Amino acid sequence: MSEQTAPTEGTEETNEQGKEFEPIASQEALDKIIQARVARERAKFADYDEVKAKADKLAEFEESQKTEVQKAQDRLAAAEKRAAELESKATRAEVAAAKGVPAALLSGSTQEELEASADALIAFKGEQAKSLVLPDQGKTPNTPSGSTADRFAAALDEAGY
Repeated sequence: MSEQTAPTEGTEETNEQGKEFEPIASQEALDKIIQARVARERAKFADYDEVKAKADKLAEFEESQKTEVQKAQDRLAAAEKRAAELESKATRAEVAAAKGVPAALLSGSTQEELEASADALIAFKGEQAKSLVLPDQGKTPNTPSGSTADRFAAALDEAGY
């Protein structure tokens, strides 16, 4: 079952001219088509610098229209945000030092959340250490007596060969 799609309006130069599709025969023809397409796209953004300059002027004008109270409020909000960030970093560092875990691995914003995160990391670290212990560590291996051929034969017998 083959599906046919209707050509979209104005998307191809050939549709606008009413001609049928002609395959591209040479690299020069392809380059010409690509250059025309790039030129159309660049034309869309030709006035970007002008629009950006106008936006900068508008922002500057809006800033000049602010009252001293608004400017002070903006500075206060920025200072409060910075203070909150520093307080958060200090709390994170305190919890990390108290619990003995890296501060970068802690998650949360309150002291309680940070402590819970540190406890979870400590528990995880403990689980990891337990899983690395070898069960026969420190024991002497059992080596069968006899020649190498006898030990090889015994190993094959144990494996079921």
